[in-house]
Amino acid sequence: MKRRGITVLIGAALVALLTWQSLTMDVAYVAMGPGPTEDVLGATVDEEGVEHQIISADVAYDTSGELHLTTVRVKQSVTLAQALQYWMSDEHAIVPRNLIYPPGQSEEEISAEQEADWIESQSNAEQAALAYLEQPAELLALADGGGLLEGDLILEVDGTPVDEISSLEDFAEGETEVTVERDGAQTAVTAALGEAELQLTREDPYGIEIDTEALNIGGPSAGLIFALGIVDTVTEGELTDGLTVAGTGEIDAQGNVGGIGGIQQKITASSDAGADVFLSPASNCADAASVAPENMTIVRVETLADAVAALESIAAGDAVTTC
Repeated sequence: MKRRGITVLIGAALVALLTWQSLTMDVAYVAMGPGPTEDVLGATVDEEGVEHQIISADVAYDTSGELHLTTVRVKQSVTLAQALQYWMSDEHAIVPRNLIYPPGQSEEEISAEQEADWIESQSNAEQAALAYLEQPAELLALADGGGLLEGDLILEVDGTPVDEISSLEDFAEGETEVTVERDGAQTAVTAALGEAELQLTREDPYGIEIDTEALNIGGPSAGLIFALGIVDTVTEGELTDGLTVAGTGEIDAQGNVGGIGGIQQKITASSDAGADVFLSPASNCADAASVAPENMTIVRVETLADAVAALESIAAGDAVTTC
């Protein structure tokens, strides 16, 4: 073989080797794909075979429909070849690793943060559902500060009863006249609420329990579905009208629904689960609409009340606000 031919052959082999090495090297990205869905109106089984009803109450009403929380599955280790494959896929998204796993945080810290968000989402869901069901609110001072004492039960803020206040952010700056119940007696004090540690809670006459022991899920995005599940469980009638409803969205204690990540992957997972309706936070609507299946209604929601009203409209055959 001539020297030129040998050189070309060696060069081709080196290019092939370098290409193979490049394609098999991990990249600084992760792949987000459709994860499992769970019907919060049903039950799940743990590793010991024990059944756990996800949402229960002292007085609960049956439903023939399903209400699915949705998840995203994250593949942490992605090669260049896999990244290119996922990039061309309609079901996956490739995102920079540091957006999902912030630098400087260990896997244990990220896992603990996800667990804390998961627990808070359930607490917020319960409070949002109780607010929607018009249960009385209580605002409690958890510690001394801002002119309040630990254990003070706040009854009025600037003359407005606590259960009529839409947001305490309006009173976050400066001092405000507050009526509290302290040691069994009502008293008026001047307080800086922005400096106080407060907790807003509502009475629960239903005995609501959320049991997620058998679910290996984290993060805040199941809040809306938990809140809807509570409302459906403790009230007569069926919000789902026998349909399979899925959705996502972070929720606060007042029932406001916030945007989340991975909406396209969650819609794909919901379609695979046979969902007829998907509830999307308003801020995620553009991305949701881009992958909306023809046989699924993507409903735009900003609050828990929006979601309940939409499901009632669908059951009645009326139009709803879609993405």
